[in-house]
Amino acid sequence: MSLNDLVKMSGDILESLYDGIAIVDMEGTVVFVNEANYRITGVESKAILGRNVREAVPDSHLPHVLNTGNRLIGVKTEVNSKKVISNIVPIIIDGRMEGAISVFRDISEVLSLSQKLEEANSTIEHLFEKLNFKNDIESHLVIGNNKQMENVLRLTQKASQVASTVLLQGESGTGKEVIARMIHRHSSRAEKPFVAVNCAAIPDSLLESELFGYDEGAFTGAKKGGRPGLFELAHEGTIFLDEIGDMSMALQAKLLRVLQDRQITRIGAVRQRKVDVRVIAATNKNLMEMVKVKTFREDLYYRLEVVKIHIPPLRERKEDIHLYIDNALRKIAGRIGKRIPQVSPKVLRCLMEHTYPGNIRELENIVEVALVSDENGILGVDDLPDELMKKAKVHRDEKEERLDISFENFPSFEQMEKTILQNAVNRYKSKAEISRVLHVSRSTLYRKLEQYGLLGDTLD
Repeated sequence: MSLNDLVKMSGDILESLYDGIAIVDMEGTVVFVNEANYRITGVESKAILGRNVREAVPDSHLPHVLNTGNRLIGVKTEVNSKKVISNIVPIIIDGRMEGAISVFRDISEVLSLSQKLEEANSTIEHLFEKLNFKNDIESHLVIGNNKQMENVLRLTQKASQVASTVLLQGESGTGKEVIARMIHRHSSRAEKPFVAVNCAAIPDSLLESELFGYDEGAFTGAKKGGRPGLFELAHEGTIFLDEIGDMSMALQAKLLRVLQDRQITRIGAVRQRKVDVRVIAATNKNLMEMVKVKTFREDLYYRLEVVKIHIPPLRERKEDIHLYIDNALRKIAGRIGKRIPQVSPKVLRCLMEHTYPGNIRELENIVEVALVSDENGILGVDDLPDELMKKAKVHRDEKEERLDISFENFPSFEQMEKTILQNAVNRYKSKAEISRVLHVSRSTLYRKLEQYGLLGDTLD
């Protein structure tokens, strides 16, 4: 087979390729170029075909391959002022070299594709991080469908990507420390320390030494050699200052200096020490109101609230209470070594209607009490803490309907049927019990419960 026969046989295939193709014989004469050549170089085929490649494209590397028989990969060539990148290989027919072929592409297209690929990889990585972040945070903190909690998630993610100070505001038990740890875990400081301190739990006289440390001899009983404070221990990491609204004005002034100068001075020391610490503060108080009555420094407030995240109380997340209950059941059951029980409709209704002044912490306490009390794998009213148990029983008695069946006000059959079913649902835990007590088949009971909108109030 000759080179011309090979070109004729492969012509249709070569014409269909997106890359440019140029073929020369052993004398360097151009015997084939495809349509892509014109798109890439702007040179028409008739201006090249039949000419020696050394004349038509002086910068070509094809003659080098003809002379050496060695392939060239990724070489750059200029054709008609267009820069192309080529792969050039010899054509071997029946063991003899009969010419060479160049497969080339516009460098600008290659760079554009490379940039698009890089952008696509960056987007995929960003989306993966976002998905990973959401999965991670939802494994510790329920987001659900509440718009306020979706905003918390969005701000938490943004805060994790910067080094700015963060102020978390919300009632006790809403999960402020959980958010703080999430920010740290997804930040560039994740491998460094996370140090948490409750400013309300430590007396003022001790808090200063806890935060800033002390030098030897600073006071009676001071440890020999001194002791580093929490700011030093958190160097290059994050310090979480919980209940910062309880910090004294004197300590607020010291904290302000740390945020401004990134330096601390131990008690009893003269020398300042540099610290690289990211501060996340939290409070259940209204700091702006405290600023107005001069119990919190205004300048410190504005240093802290660069990123401000308000965590809503549980009573404002009513649409997702069932998710919090389910999350608490799984978490606590695993911790105390019990199987996850079913929850009776009466208990679920009671938990859904509770206002939770103690927020998530209170909900988890209620769930743990119920889990410990449970003996049959179904959480009933009697498994609840005393106060909730009383409310549930009062609520049940109030809900039970009474019909006047005197001849003056005789109810309809549907009214009687619905009332009987409603009272049975309030009293009994499952469809099986109701079916047994009312002497009706499961299929009939199911149909009637659905008819009167009571199906969701029962267990299978």
